[in-house]
Amino acid sequence: MSTIRALLAHGRDALVAAEVDTPMLDAAVLLAHAMGSTKERLLASLPDEADEDLARRYDGMLDERRAGRPVSYIRRLKEFWGLEFHVDEAVLVPRPDTETLVDRALFLARADAGLVRIHDACTGSGCVAIALAAELAGRVVTASDISDGAERVFELNCARLLGRQLPFFRSDLLAATPGPYDLLTANPPYLTDREADDLAKIGWPEPDLALRGGPDGTAVVGQLIREAVGRIRAGGWICLEAAAPQLNRLAALLDQAGFRAVEIEQDLGGRDRVISGRLG
Repeated sequence: MSTIRALLAHGRDALVAAEVDTPMLDAAVLLAHAMGSTKERLLASLPDEADEDLARRYDGMLDERRAGRPVSYIRRLKEFWGLEFHVDEAVLVPRPDTETLVDRALFLARADAGLVRIHDACTGSGCVAIALAAELAGRVVTASDISDGAERVFELNCARLLGRQLPFFRSDLLAATPGPYDLLTANPPYLTDREADDLAKIGWPEPDLALRGGPDGTAVVGQLIREAVGRIRAGGWICLEAAAPQLNRLAALLDQAGFRAVEIEQDLGGRDRVISGRLG
């Protein structure tokens, strides 16, 4: 019979051989998940014996990780904004950089009590909408997405994390959403077609629908800006996540659509990530 320490070393070595970017971290996270424990408790349990059932469960997870499946999909969990979201192959895995979008939306909402109706488009797992609802008691937060899989995951996360459902609209961007909104947020697809094609070639498991943003990555977000003019009240705000090279073009599109006070925020890595503007 092996020990927890030996299992962890085995997992690290297996992921190193598979050229996984973060072998030790991934090995520890998966082993803790296999144990039904936390990373902290895992480290305290290193001298303990590991039974064969645990070793089998762990080996199965390592096989999935070596095959390129993200840790979040293996665990069906991803932490975002201090909350653990259910994720699966129907939705994009939330990234820490998207917390910049939540930060900016919270700053605007807390600075203006009149921003009552908040809508998150392209919501996916619901990470942005649910984080905002958890922080902004008394505001009306709604969400939309074109994907039926996203609707299922969103409703599951609302039940798990809020204990209630937020209004959801199945919609291609804003076409089937009622409005008007005081604040619109979105992390829309913004990879270029070439980038999305390259990921598809290596079997990337995240949904193409949540990644592909057109030839230069701005087709979806550009359409969203145009539709937002009819869904945001005068004086309301839009906050969008995009890739740094796209933000100058988005600033021009926002200006053309009538948005003013356009600002760009940087993510945790110091990269331009979120752009916002006020209508009228």
